[in-house]
Amino acid sequence: MMGNDRWKSFRAGHLETDLWIAVTADLFTPAVRTFSMDRILFYRDLLERHIREYPDFLDSLVPLPAPDNLHPLINEMYEASRSAGTGPMSSVAGAVAEHICRDLIEEFRFSEVVVENGGDIFIKLESPATISVFAGSSPLSDKIGLSIKPEQTPLSVCCSSGTIGHSRSFGTADACVIACRSGALADAYATAFCNRVTSIGMIDETTEKVLKIPEILSVVIIKDDKAGIGGCIEIKILKD
Repeated sequence: MMGNDRWKSFRAGHLETDLWIAVTADLFTPAVRTFSMDRILFYRDLLERHIREYPDFLDSLVPLPAPDNLHPLINEMYEASRSAGTGPMSSVAGAVAEHICRDLIEEFRFSEVVVENGGDIFIKLESPATISVFAGSSPLSDKIGLSIKPEQTPLSVCCSSGTIGHSRSFGTADACVIACRSGALADAYATAFCNRVTSIGMIDETTEKVLKIPEILSVVIIKDDKAGIGGCIEIKILKD
């Protein structure tokens, strides 16, 4: 569903990093693909060098003290970790998606860019778009969408799951979607609140906790046939 005439889309990746990128169709050139790969390699090298110097950064499940003089991407990961109470790497996909999206906007002056990184999206729009929530085997999978208005972007929409994919989770939610201005923060909070949902009975309580956090604009939590929804972004019920 990602590709259409509105955007020119392509995949760019290296090792575990696998991005889907869409940009304003009439402004696309081959240089966009080359630039995207260069930025992926730059951020991966940045992260790998930091992990070699601070090995706990890779595996910690709790916040860590941040060293001085960090690149903004890594500093944002430490800050998001502190806010959400998770390890720094809980925010990596959202942080990378944001920085590559902003790099593309700055380099090519695109009016629209979408960067998707393993279910975590950073998006800049000039007209509305709907993000469908995939929730695995849940009957609500792809039935709920967030309708994003241009004035709400740039925006991060990140998803964590306890039932889909290989990322470590202590919860059993099929999908926990968090929207924030910051990619690192949205990713870390999606991880943190997905970890809290261990039963259907936890959905309402967790959704209420999410909506008390000022930085969070919207939330969708799905487990089995129940969803918790709230925030300022319009929700659409999607048809087959």
